[in-house]
Amino acid sequence: MTRRTRQTASRIADPPAAPLLILDGIEVTDDAVWTWAQIPDGSTELMEDGELESATWATAAAMHTLLPVDTEYHLKIMWTRYSDEDYRESWKSASGVRAPGADYYIELGAHRIARNSDVGHFRRRIVLLGVRWPTRDTTSPWERRRQMVAAQLRSRAGMLRDAHDRVEELRPTVKRWFGQVRDSPLRGDPASAATIAWAYARELRRTADLTPVDDSELSGARLVSLMHGEVVPSPDGGYVTTRDAATGATRHVAVLVPAVNGFPADELEIPGGEWLALLTELTDVEASVRGVNHGRTGSLALLRTGRKWTRSQSLEAGEAGTAAPEEIDEAELALAERDREVRRRVDVLATSHPRWVVHAATVEELTDRIEALRRRYTGMVALELAPNIQDLLWKELLPGDRVRVREFGQVQPMRTLAGSWFHGGSAVGDASGPYIGGNLGATPGPVRLHLVSRTGDDRRMPTTMSFTGRSGSGKSTAVMLTVLAALAEGAWCLLADPKGDLAGIVEVADRVLGVPVQVLDVTAPDAAGSMDPMRWAPTADEARTLTLDALLGVLSGEDRRGTEAVLEAAIDRVLARPRELWSATAVIGELVATPGDTQAAHAARTLGETLSVRSRQSDVRAVLGTPAAGAAPMLSGRGLVYLRLDGLGLPQPGSVAEQWTVSQRCAMTTFRTSTAYALMQSRHVRELIKLVALTELHRITAYPEGRSLVQWLARTGRALKTYLLLDSQSAIEMAAIEGLVEQLVMSAAFEALGQEEQRAQAVLLHRPDAGPRLRQAQGMLGPGECVMRDRHNRLGLVAFDRLTEWIADTLSTDAAEDSADLYAYDTDVEQGGSESPDARLVAASADAAKPDDAAAEDAVGEQQHADRQERAR
Repeated sequence: MTRRTRQTASRIADPPAAPLLILDGIEVTDDAVWTWAQIPDGSTELMEDGELESATWATAAAMHTLLPVDTEYHLKIMWTRYSDEDYRESWKSASGVRAPGADYYIELGAHRIARNSDVGHFRRRIVLLGVRWPTRDTTSPWERRRQMVAAQLRSRAGMLRDAHDRVEELRPTVKRWFGQVRDSPLRGDPASAATIAWAYARELRRTADLTPVDDSELSGARLVSLMHGEVVPSPDGGYVTTRDAATGATRHVAVLVPAVNGFPADELEIPGGEWLALLTELTDVEASVRGVNHGRTGSLALLRTGRKWTRSQSLEAGEAGTAAPEEIDEAELALAERDREVRRRVDVLATSHPRWVVHAATVEELTDRIEALRRRYTGMVALELAPNIQDLLWKELLPGDRVRVREFGQVQPMRTLAGSWFHGGSAVGDASGPYIGGNLGATPGPVRLHLVSRTGDDRRMPTTMSFTGRSGSGKSTAVMLTVLAALAEGAWCLLADPKGDLAGIVEVADRVLGVPVQVLDVTAPDAAGSMDPMRWAPTADEARTLTLDALLGVLSGEDRRGTEAVLEAAIDRVLARPRELWSATAVIGELVATPGDTQAAHAARTLGETLSVRSRQSDVRAVLGTPAAGAAPMLSGRGLVYLRLDGLGLPQPGSVAEQWTVSQRCAMTTFRTSTAYALMQSRHVRELIKLVALTELHRITAYPEGRSLVQWLARTGRALKTYLLLDSQSAIEMAAIEGLVEQLVMSAAFEALGQEEQRAQAVLLHRPDAGPRLRQAQGMLGPGECVMRDRHNRLGLVAFDRLTEWIADTLSTDAAEDSADLYAYDTDVEQGGSESPDARLVAASADAAKPDDAAAEDAVGEQQHADRQERAR
């Protein structure tokens, strides 16, 4: 990169350019047409160096084409607040069924967005890239002045017709340019007329709203009212003061420029220095960069001139008998390298005029922010506050104006601007849908997660999302918040809880969303008969199959011999009855009531009696037991089914079925029935949004039935409109499930410290490996924070928002603290009930010391009594 010394150049003090007409993507001034593209936030914060280098070169190559040769461009980086009203309006435009309490849920999200924006946690970055397309000869100040006088003599209607004519003249060129911007790595779209007008107005009125008007065309009185502000230079020339004429609010603005040699080549090599991305770390600091792309021919001419100068300096030093200064040799080497790059069409040169804009409410605050800005750029770019020309530098900030102070220009490779990452950031999440948390990265703002989106592009994507991380990292709470988001959009949701600590979702879903909630603790007495397949299976064939499997599942191998036909016959007799009389209890009753004295009749009655005893086992009572009073069958419509599996005494994974105990066979039957219910719901009522959330996944996939459930839903969920949430402490085990990684549409990686876990999380995040940046993020996440990959394969740091303190407390999975009155001490003493605990302890110790068999028998009896009490509790 060439280094330019300070030059004395003419400064332009003409009045600032004023827009005559603003359309979507277009601004017309008195002498030019500007096209403006809005550049969305990128997702670069968690890229590794190799990825940043590739992306920098790709962006630089794209900008060679996007910025026309010898035509002025203008890059503006500004900040504004996120609008809670925009969030509400986005829900109004969305189609689909909503939960009864969805409006309250939406309002909670809007309130959180507004509050975080007010305190500065959320800041919306606006990046505009403009290109000046001249339509008439404006090479001389005299010609520009003549045109201004002529314009004043024309009627307003004539000026507006002329502006429209100039737009039509350039429309084909402008349309091609916007197509190139949209298809480039910048992914830009035409900026709305309101955004362009706001970008101009806020330089006059720093209190202007983002969307002052909704029209797609602005001219005349609308523009005049929008620009109703004034700017006054300070007495000392160190800043300017803007004043909103409508409200009287003032703001102090200072513009900083790079000092001589402000961009040393060794500081901004690939991947680029990120010198504009650093603005995120500072308060109320923006940027404006004007420049010209010299193209290949112009770049070579500049380099030839620069190399002639360095060679002449070397020759003069040699003639004087001295060595050339070291900086001359360095400049020659840098120029030679730039020359090779341009000749190989790797890069081109551009002259840039970067400006850093600082604003504050008071002069003291402005001074502090200027010093903070300089300190942050120490060692990268030397910045200075140019006195007595702040009014000229301020005019340069206006969209449609020009470079007025040229002596701070920098001749740089195009990759220096691309590598500033003005378009970088930490964008993640969806453009619509429920608010679920905040972006913790370079572009902080609300994160929206629309997992159940059915837009044209989204409906072709997989429907599975993973949540991994160490215990206590907040992943289960994130799953519950995601379930609430789906319930708000009218979904049927099944939340399987093998650990039993997610019960808070029940109260939140009921009180916040008002949706039907079914709680099934599979071992509780009041759940008896609720999971009976005869009661919830949609067809007789499915009821027949599932009931037969359940009845056979609780029998030992010896009991099953020759019983299949007998069971099928009994099931068929029950299915012949009216639907409201179908139940597994009725099937068992059919067997017990089998008439006749034949051996077959006797065997049927014996089988029925065996099944009747089995059906009273707590581990299978929910499937085969007599329905408790008011026990409803499994929910099949919209709402939440909270399935507690923590009481099941499942056998050890991989154990032989023939060796299972009665309770283990019963527990496995209930487990299989629950997976069958999830599969059944996924296949039926395809129009309904369905979501299955499986927490503590390692406990479920330890059994073949669980693995089959996960693989089936992951692979068929898109076609069946069924979404799958997977939560596990072991990313290694999740990544090892066959075919799962390819079916993940999103992933949330919470805190992980082990290298193997971090590598497995990287696989789930669709990254080839956990590089230094990703590993650092994985190890430094706090509770509720994660690295999220969205459906567009972008990574960002996200903190899930629990919306209110009450919701946070209710969804907490932490065990409550012990207290004196939680469980009273046992006071059952055969004699001397007033005996103190210490006295009982002494007596127990003395008894334990007895050497005779009676003491041993007493100790065993007491232990058995204690065990019975523990089971009762």
